[in-house]
Amino acid sequence: MIPFARRTLNELKPLVTARLTEDLALLGGGSPPEITVQEGQTEIFGLTAADQAEPGALCFVTNPTYLAQAMAGQAAAVVVDPSLKTPLGSYPALVAKDPRLVFAAILSLAKEKVIPPLATGEPFFLDRASCEIGPAVVFGPRCYIGARVKLGEGVVVGPDVFIEDDVTIGPFSILHPKAIIRWGCRLGARCQIHAGAVIGEDGFGYVQVPDPKTGRLIHYKNAHLGRVVLGDDVEIGALTAIDRGLVADTVVGRGVKMDNLVQIGHNCQIGQDVIVVAQAGLGGHSQVGDRVFLLGQCGLTHGAVVGQDAIVTGQSGVIGTIPAGRSTWSGTPARAHSQDLRGQAMVARDLPKWRRFWQKFRQNQTYDDLKDALKDDE
Repeated sequence: MIPFARRTLNELKPLVTARLTEDLALLGGGSPPEITVQEGQTEIFGLTAADQAEPGALCFVTNPTYLAQAMAGQAAAVVVDPSLKTPLGSYPALVAKDPRLVFAAILSLAKEKVIPPLATGEPFFLDRASCEIGPAVVFGPRCYIGARVKLGEGVVVGPDVFIEDDVTIGPFSILHPKAIIRWGCRLGARCQIHAGAVIGEDGFGYVQVPDPKTGRLIHYKNAHLGRVVLGDDVEIGALTAIDRGLVADTVVGRGVKMDNLVQIGHNCQIGQDVIVVAQAGLGGHSQVGDRVFLLGQCGLTHGAVVGQDAIVTGQSGVIGTIPAGRSTWSGTPARAHSQDLRGQAMVARDLPKWRRFWQKFRQNQTYDDLKDALKDDE
């Protein structure tokens, strides 16, 4: 069970509302859902999954099965949608139209007791006099800070973080252990860069020069001299790499959230509030509109365009342009999801028939023999 300060549901409700109000205001909009309390004097002191419920725990449930598991485990209370009011009965609960959001705020309150405080240490400054360090900046041990670095108020620089020359990082951003920010990059306010992520490494670009004398194909490197620019409230997952531009910048818009192990190529332009899930890859010069979802392991070829609000499903390949609009795209090359499903169904249904046809076509030398052989499939 995840420990949580002992509180009644009546005490918890205003804390959740206040946290959501503050956080959503920082993120640029939105209102917290109305929360109804059942059995408000019920105390909780921990958080668990529904299938691991135990006395004293608060559980988040999304369907009757999870609710039954929480009740069977004697959870102290649950966070549920109003649609579960009937099976819920009078069981202690926080009831809200967006229970995921409510539970996310509760997790945010809990993390202050669960996550250990950052170990502090003395950073290494290449040229401390040239840097601008805002108030309340926290440094972990073994940090490297280059020349002319600007760190805004409340920035947290975790252990072993490497920040190269001429980097600017906005207020209240967090750089987790071993994050690397290469020269000249710009990070907005409240960004999070998770462990091992690399922002601003060279793009992958070469000019091919054939050498007839040796038979070799020489790959002549393009030096990439642009930057990476991240907007406010961007989160970059562990071991993700975002390459700098050739002479223009690679740009990631406000509110973008990237999972672990994502690759963003040079000169990509990503709009606001985009989701990029693990192992997705964007070729150089790709353009992604606002509010796009790029799901796990999908890929965009060099110069691909995804219009705003589109959803690209996992393992899809985008070649060319996907128009704007809240529609789902899948397959390689990516096409409308319904069209892709029809194609898959047709292959599953007809491909075995065609395979048998060609086998019999090779085995029978005359039309009449083939015709007789095919009667077996009718």
